[in-house]
Amino acid sequence: MSEQKRVELPSGGWAVLKDASTLKVKDRNKVLKSANDQTGLMQALSIVDGLIAMLVTEWSFADPIPAIKITSLHELTMSDYDTLAEVAGEAQKVLFPKLAKTEETEADVDSPFGDSSD
Repeated sequence: MSEQKRVELPSGGWAVLKDASTLKVKDRNKVLKSANDQTGLMQALSIVDGLIAMLVTEWSFADPIPAIKITSLHELTMSDYDTLAEVAGEAQKVLFPKLAKTEETEADVDSPFGDSSD
């Protein structure tokens, strides 16, 4: 059985998330498919929403979890959403390791992240 993590949210609610290390290629494909119809900032937000939806297995809110109804995320407070997005960032490193901001990409002048010392 994979380990799950309960995350306490700023509003007093909570969410239980899957361990990102258990994600599979099919999960990456689902996130990419959900973001495919978007561009720019909306595409980035769609990826974050997809990651959150993939990770949250239960939560304390009345709305269905995002895997069932993605627009449930729209009902969260900004601070709750941001907390889940931060946790989802760990999953992004698992699903998209070449895009993760690391020491290697920071040192790479050709990195899409640019030079963080600017």
